[in-house]
Amino acid sequence: MDQPDDDLRTVLRDSVRRTLERSYPFEARCQAWRSPQGFSTEQWARFAELGWLGIGLPEDLGGLGGLPEQAVLAEELGRALVVEPWLANAGLAAPLLAEAAAPDRPDHRDLVARMARGECRLALAAWERQGRHDAFDVATTAERTAEGDGDGPHWRLHGRKTGVLGGGSAQHWLVLARSAGGQRDQAGLSLFVLPAGTPGAQVHALPTYDGRHTADLVLDGVQLPDSARVGAIGEAWPLVARAIDRATVLLCAESVGAMERCLNTTRSYLGTRKQFGQRIIDNQVVKHRLVDMFVAIEQARAITEAATQAFDGDAALRERAVSLAKAFVGPAGRRVGEDAVQLHGAIGMTEEYEVGQASKRLAAAANLLGDAHWHGSRLLARGSTLADQAPPG
Repeated sequence: MDQPDDDLRTVLRDSVRRTLERSYPFEARCQAWRSPQGFSTEQWARFAELGWLGIGLPEDLGGLGGLPEQAVLAEELGRALVVEPWLANAGLAAPLLAEAAAPDRPDHRDLVARMARGECRLALAAWERQGRHDAFDVATTAERTAEGDGDGPHWRLHGRKTGVLGGGSAQHWLVLARSAGGQRDQAGLSLFVLPAGTPGAQVHALPTYDGRHTADLVLDGVQLPDSARVGAIGEAWPLVARAIDRATVLLCAESVGAMERCLNTTRSYLGTRKQFGQRIIDNQVVKHRLVDMFVAIEQARAITEAATQAFDGDAALRERAVSLAKAFVGPAGRRVGEDAVQLHGAIGMTEEYEVGQASKRLAAAANLLGDAHWHGSRLLARGSTLADQAPPG
């Protein structure tokens, strides 16, 4: 019964891979991440034209498919080591806004459709320095003020957000702020759309060492109308948590693609290099290392697919599946990247060589959206451990 969907994903995978191999060579990636904005606006426009920015979004907002199709796309984008802010936009902020926007706020829903068309970029400003991976640890406040000149109540925002993925190039931020409750309460959090250039908002773009871009967002008395609020007052956290889990699954899929890039590049390199008159790849110990990398990739792909299939279950099952995946894929990806660099030797350490860039991407991904320790702690809090379902090895 699942055969038609499997065939569709196979076609999608082949199409994306062929397109990226033709239009996104490693040299183009290097040129993009060295540009002032940290990515190629031409490539971003091409992603939109091909419909990739809409995959996984609702059809009435210009989207198609669901999370399984989006995960297929993520794996291929990870294989190509793209630096464009796809995960920040199509993987995190846009799905959240599509789900949280009220029917009577067409302007919010229109932002999602515009992102899918490549006309604007979004970013979720949720995390803060003191909370580290706990996005619900929010000290940023949203204070409701007196009504304005007939246009309803307003909100005044104070605080600082850090690690805003894709924040440096965003035209709109989704800001998670506390409208009630204590700093680590999951209740009392509200979500607001903050347009770029709003008085009192300062953006400090910060490149990451793997080619992505983040930003710090400082809010100093930012005033927003109530129409900027997304969803019900104080009830944003369940939707934000679901959006972060979705992005985490997609990050795992990206990592699987980057891991496969490491393996393929390493295998090709070892098959052409010789030592003491024979190919390096003919060494039995080297073959065992390559097999270990291959097994780790297949395990990572399997546990990521399991998290994808479990995503639409209840929240507890979703969180368990996502944390199992991230707690396994993060360290596995880091090991595969390190093994690839080691098998290459000194050339693998250079920025001009793709294995070095892939290894950096995997090392950074291991910590992004929660490291293995954080996800292991979340599993323990829900009565399970990584050993319950993680692949052996």
